[in-house]
Amino acid sequence: MTQLHYNYKDVFRCLRLGFSAKKIAMMVWGYILAMVGYVIVSYIAYLSMSWTLAEIWDAYRLFPVPESLTWYAGIIWLIGAIYALCVILISGTAISKVTFEQLKGDDFYQMSKAYKYAMQRGKSIIMSPLLVILFIISIVVAGLILSLLGAIPYFGEIFTGLMIIPAFGASLFIVYLFIVFAFTIAFAPAIVAATGNDTFDTLFEVFSMINDQPARLVWYTIIAGVMAKFGMIVLGAATRIAVNVGANILSVFMGGKFIDVLYNVASTFKFTIPYWCPEPFGRLAETMINTMFGSAILFPPSYQHINIAILLATIFVAIAYYLIILFVVAYGSTVWFTGAFATYLVIVKKKDDRNLLETKEEKFSTAEEKAAETSVQT
Repeated sequence: MTQLHYNYKDVFRCLRLGFSAKKIAMMVWGYILAMVGYVIVSYIAYLSMSWTLAEIWDAYRLFPVPESLTWYAGIIWLIGAIYALCVILISGTAISKVTFEQLKGDDFYQMSKAYKYAMQRGKSIIMSPLLVILFIISIVVAGLILSLLGAIPYFGEIFTGLMIIPAFGASLFIVYLFIVFAFTIAFAPAIVAATGNDTFDTLFEVFSMINDQPARLVWYTIIAGVMAKFGMIVLGAATRIAVNVGANILSVFMGGKFIDVLYNVASTFKFTIPYWCPEPFGRLAETMINTMFGSAILFPPSYQHINIAILLATIFVAIAYYLIILFVVAYGSTVWFTGAFATYLVIVKKKDDRNLLETKEEKFSTAEEKAAETSVQT
């Protein structure tokens, strides 16, 4: 079993713990599943607004973003975004489970077991943040009812004045619940991977972390986030250099043919920073993209048809190009999930004086397994 310091030093281990072929492969697979669903649903959203496939491809390539959507197209897009988030959270739980077993001394914990564990507890992972959103919606509905009562002549003004303090308290509670929602998204995979908690126990752990260790929680979360960005930028820059080196070597005898392939490959990927993105975040995203992949991702060239051989080579190299990008992004995600897991271990130790690495895992049985066990006993 790995010996931890149970302080901020453990969070910095996420760069090393995240740099694992097994974990990165798991995250890449998760991103592929998330991307397929997101792309299909997003294209349907824009098609519902009478866009053509050519127009969507020209504007966004494979990653449509929500810009100027109608209400029904927005709902369709949101379904795809929620699906992608659920897949990423389940993949993050599997990665956290592998990290948990690794810290306990099992360096060969199987990916299939980790994914099975995450899928069995998918309800807790997905329902925990959803339940917080439902709480927020219920409070908003209560506020709308108060607004409706306030529209009543004479009585409405007086009643609203009497209820203004409780209304302010409810609004403040909404702000608090948004904070809880953000930390639930961030730490539900770690909590479920370490404890196997159900929905309410997972939410209880999030509330406990926020209320008992707020400063440590915020500080460690910032460390994990910075490490994830740093690791992704470094790997992205190294990957960009490696691609350039390989391209120069291949161009020695292929000459301009390989340059034509790379030029067309660059035309197949485009990352769009939406207009509603705050300017500081947009600049940060643009700087990171330029450092890791170059400006061609933001402003891709147009495809140049030369011959069928160049077209087929473009398709094959473009697939590899997408996988390389997913590889870089996946490393940043594995660093984040391992950092969040280390944060949870430390905070539990601080607030409950409990070492989760020394606890025995409770056996989790699906309904089918329980039925099989019952039949065997009878």
